[in-house]
Amino acid sequence: MKFLCLPGAYCSAKGFTAQLGPFISSLQQNGEANFKFVQGEIQVHPPEEHAAFFGPPPYYSFCQAGKGDLGKFNMSDFPRRESPEVSMREAIELADNPEYLHVAPVLDRLIKILDEEKDIEAVIGYSEGAQIAATLLIEEERRRKEQGREPRLKFAILFSGWPPLDPIKGHIMVGDEDSDEYEISIPTCHVIGAQDPFLDGSMVLYNMCDPDTSEIYDHGGGHMIPRVKKTVDDLASFVREQMDMIVAG
Repeated sequence: MKFLCLPGAYCSAKGFTAQLGPFISSLQQNGEANFKFVQGEIQVHPPEEHAAFFGPPPYYSFCQAGKGDLGKFNMSDFPRRESPEVSMREAIELADNPEYLHVAPVLDRLIKILDEEKDIEAVIGYSEGAQIAATLLIEEERRRKEQGREPRLKFAILFSGWPPLDPIKGHIMVGDEDSDEYEISIPTCHVIGAQDPFLDGSMVLYNMCDPDTSEIYDHGGGHMIPRVKKTVDDLASFVREQMDMIVAG
């Protein structure tokens, strides 16, 4: 199975390759996984106080907010309420209801890659990349209904996920507000960290997926991709089980 790999904000394809390195090595032990890394095209600069977290430049993002910006939300201020959806709605309101630009061109670019490289059957995303991956899944389903284009992606691994963007309007989608037609129906693996201050965002995304085909793996850490060998090997084994079921049909 070949994966389209989408990095988080303030990262590059090269940086994401390094971040995913231990997981890729473990997942490839049986030789059944390949990867294509695609970065955003908007060059950005991380907030100065967080620059060390993101490593050396250059930094890229897929989308930018036309107004508001949840990406600059202080982690320590992220609200925790009675449900992930309530927390997410409050965070969106505190961030001035952001609407993101460039969503349609980003999706067109990724769809073009899928149509040209037909061996890509799955997607991996981290943080913003997971948000874009989820948005891509919704867009594939929208195009199936409206244009008759059959979706290419059969599986998604979403690290520290974030709710998708509306492919048309660019706002952040919250499952209990948006129509059921936006449910993500393909199998998904949600890799979360119990200490992630943005955990509710990941759970909103999980709740937008088919509960019968979605799995959660909790590495117990923060907003990160696990790199400790024991955890990575356990995660890779967990993912391979899902991959085997998908291949078996």
